[in-house]
Amino acid sequence: MKKKKKRFRTKGGKRSGQRDQRLLKAARELHGTDKDWADHLEPSLTSQKEDVKARAGAKAEDAGDAEPEPTWVPEGPVFQGTVVSLASAIAWVEDQDHEVVQCALPTAIAQDQRSRVAVGDRVSFAQRDRDWLVAEVLPRTTCLARPDPLNPRLQRVVAANIDIVVQVASVVRPPLRPALVDRYLVAIQYGGAEPILCVNKLDLLSERQRRQELAPLAPYRELGMEVIECSTQDGRGIEQLRDSLRGKTAAFVGHSGVGKSSLVNALAPSIEAATGEVSESRGTGRHTTTRSCLYDLGNGIRLIDTPGIREFGLWNLDAEELREYFPDFEPFAPACRFNNCSHSHEPSCAVRQAVDDGELARARYQTYLRILESLQG
Repeated sequence: MKKKKKRFRTKGGKRSGQRDQRLLKAARELHGTDKDWADHLEPSLTSQKEDVKARAGAKAEDAGDAEPEPTWVPEGPVFQGTVVSLASAIAWVEDQDHEVVQCALPTAIAQDQRSRVAVGDRVSFAQRDRDWLVAEVLPRTTCLARPDPLNPRLQRVVAANIDIVVQVASVVRPPLRPALVDRYLVAIQYGGAEPILCVNKLDLLSERQRRQELAPLAPYRELGMEVIECSTQDGRGIEQLRDSLRGKTAAFVGHSGVGKSSLVNALAPSIEAATGEVSESRGTGRHTTTRSCLYDLGNGIRLIDTPGIREFGLWNLDAEELREYFPDFEPFAPACRFNNCSHSHEPSCAVRQAVDDGELARARYQTYLRILESLQG
């Protein structure tokens, strides 16, 4: 898919999946941490991790010059539909009559399933013998993607062909994390969708606490980003969210435990998406949504609910491009001494001066520096 930028204006197959789960289980048993488990493997697991990364990296490097591997050529009628859910080597596809068909994924797609196909993708499918089989994944208009935790050189597509990405955050349990908001915002713009920030669980705060907790969100409002304050307990903000999603295909993303599935239930109680409690010991959420699913909520709203994550990396972004996704820097950047100023260390940097003067949010600038450092490393 050709990269499509959308910016604000200032105002693996079955065996690899099983192996991944074994590694994940072992790492979690060894490390009680909220960080990305792949970065904290014991030496006994490191060689397995490196083998996976080496094989996947070689495949990624070869893919640029190689012709796409053919899947198969259907002999009978070919249909088109939308992927509404995925499992290992299986896609559930909704056809034009709104019937859901279980389709197998051919080997050419299944072996790189997390990169090749995602919920929201348009696919063609046909019958072979007595089974249904996906024939082709059609070009995407937009997507949200991140690096694969096992190999940053491989893309993991979170959702495809979405108009809006709703980043769901919460207050108190788990706490609001502006740095994660910034990372998602970069990835959403990079993929071509429109971002919305939905802050959930406001019923847990008093009015005074609410003003204090939500103060860090002022920079996003100034960018023109829609910020919706919600509570599934007292219903505030639910109708505003519904109106913003009307006639759109959207994806819900965010930290574990922020209440994505509860918001889905509030928008359409008949969906009855699985929900779970937040861990009292760590304040983090259990992964109640184990795989992405696309729901039809009525009123033209189609919604992809995705599993919660604790970290979100950025896919295929270089250091120079990063500046484009911080549009609040634009009014100050022309005054920098150097045209190619990275806004990190150069003398006479107008962006850094604007931060010192309080004209730019320091928290967003610090997130920019952390992302920049990771891209340069």
